[in-house]
Amino acid sequence: MLKQGTLLQNRYRVVRKIGGGGMGIVYLAEDTRLAGRRCAIKEMSPTQLAPQDRTWAIPAFQQEAQMLANLKHHGLTPVTDFFPEGGNWYLVMDFAEGETLEKRLEKAPGGRLPLGEALNVIRQLCDVLEYLHRQTPPVVFRDLKPSNVMLTPGGEVKLIDFGIARFFKLGQTRDTVNLGTPGYAAPELFGGLGQSDPRSDVYSLGVLLLQMITGYDPVAAVTPFPLPAPGSLMPGLPPHVEETISRATRVQPNLRHQSVIELRQALFPPTWKLPPQPPGTGVTPLPPVQPPTPNLGKRIGIGLGIAAVVMAGLCVIVLALTWPAIREWIGIYLPASGQPAKPLPDTASPTSPSSTVASTVAATALLLTVTTSQPSTAPPDTDTRISASLRLTYVRGGVGSTDVYVADTDGSGQACVACSSCDEAEPSWSPDSHYIVYEADCQGSYDIWVVSSSGGNPKQLTLTSGQDEREPDWSHDGSRIAYRINVVGSDRNADGVLWVMNADGSDANGLGIWGRSPVWSPDGRRLAFMSEQSGGWEIYVYDFQAGTANRVTDCSANCRWPAWSPDGRYVIYHSTTGPGSTDADTIWYVSASGGSPTRVVSGYHAGRPSWSSHGTIAFNSDRGIEVTREDGSQRRTLISDDVNWAPEWSE
Repeated sequence: MLKQGTLLQNRYRVVRKIGGGGMGIVYLAEDTRLAGRRCAIKEMSPTQLAPQDRTWAIPAFQQEAQMLANLKHHGLTPVTDFFPEGGNWYLVMDFAEGETLEKRLEKAPGGRLPLGEALNVIRQLCDVLEYLHRQTPPVVFRDLKPSNVMLTPGGEVKLIDFGIARFFKLGQTRDTVNLGTPGYAAPELFGGLGQSDPRSDVYSLGVLLLQMITGYDPVAAVTPFPLPAPGSLMPGLPPHVEETISRATRVQPNLRHQSVIELRQALFPPTWKLPPQPPGTGVTPLPPVQPPTPNLGKRIGIGLGIAAVVMAGLCVIVLALTWPAIREWIGIYLPASGQPAKPLPDTASPTSPSSTVASTVAATALLLTVTTSQPSTAPPDTDTRISASLRLTYVRGGVGSTDVYVADTDGSGQACVACSSCDEAEPSWSPDSHYIVYEADCQGSYDIWVVSSSGGNPKQLTLTSGQDEREPDWSHDGSRIAYRINVVGSDRNADGVLWVMNADGSDANGLGIWGRSPVWSPDGRRLAFMSEQSGGWEIYVYDFQAGTANRVTDCSANCRWPAWSPDGRYVIYHSTTGPGSTDADTIWYVSASGGSPTRVVSGYHAGRPSWSSHGTIAFNSDRGIEVTREDGSQRRTLISDDVNWAPEWSE
């Protein structure tokens, strides 16, 4: 064991021991070359290992270093150095502030966490494990347990200690070494059922969720297999949570969820499981958004007045009996109290509507403990961690003088890909995420251009003079681009004629429809767009087969900037602060056939939503580019500063 003050590589000064296990000791250290940087150093000493373990432990430690050096994910701690010294091997990683899940459970009453907190941990673990399993070959973690899960002060979850992680070996029938922590490790890690694969991590996820919500200690169990039924440990669990744990922890791998994606979908039903809108062919007007305090006083005042008139002597009893219902009613119908800071320009209008959650998730609403930016009609989801496979494109700058940027899902890696002195805006991804189509006035009028998502020389797709081609959107099959045309010099906010052309710019045809911002449905059979042909801005859906456009909103304020849900069942958009305003205010979604809208988020001029296949909605606001879950929970800023707007997820 190293002493405090020991200097490794004439660079890393040991501060203290912070952990350790079968694969080595972990120290907190200071990097003397980068003042103030703290790092974690893992030491593997062959002399401290049993002779029979040295043959595999040293190569495993070296594999851990090589493996982590090639992995980039916000749920992992990056490796920055690896070296031998004094007969030992050392691995240097970024130091993750916070406490382990093991420490968190030790402090929790009964060793149990609130369901919302537990699901938050599981969702983030699913994201990082999905990333690991997506590698070629897949990386199997194999040692998922509370001491290997770090909870940061910022709410992030990180996997630590890859000492026994391994690459899946095609054709191998079973693991050659029994590894893993009894109680958390899947049966196949101890020989007999085959080699470990991604389903082994699915098993450990199930055990971890069982422990977090029931207090069950799998290490203390007399027999690790099979696990007790979740309902026997804590009656009243939401059925879908109990079923997910039971299936994930089956002894036979083929009976479990076959991937962490499948497990995540069972716990957090994706968009396609949302219930349909209320029946009816008419379009219901959007409910008005009023300041909350006057409504609250007025409604409670009326209730108390009636109670006093009818039976003054029993008013206290009446209130005591009815208060839960009153509180629920207020929580459902009162809008957010957050006030916008300042208006964004028209092109940065508000964002996306919220989504109703399946009835199984509704049962968890009372158990979730998530702070959101406003009350929501749906039970709060638990996190905004986003798959690393997604990326964002957006614009930066003031209206009329913007550039096109891309960024990673956590807001990092920001890079300009269309940066000429002309105005470049309204970006849209190609389906393979290799290209971005956008509008630019680099040749005197607005034309449609395309550029690589890594930057480079753009290609001009439309070459017309005397007219502006704007607001392009790439179809999901990659074959066509929809856009709108106006006469040069027309009001940039006015309706134009909607056109469609091939992705190479050929065979352009007008649809004979007036509108703005056409966006393709996932199946390519419809276009959603906005138009003020009825006197105010509304959202319409054009059906190519029928050749008709139907209005799907009936807005008391303007409804603008539509986008589709990943399954094509809903259209998301934002409403403005009033009938005469183009300033974004609230994000909604509505059935693609019309119906009653559902609110997602409001406040700080939320607008211009984009709905990802992972159930996360990006939008712009006075804060910058924000993200939220489909139900409006876990709202947070991804890219700060309101000069960044019009975000769109890659597919």
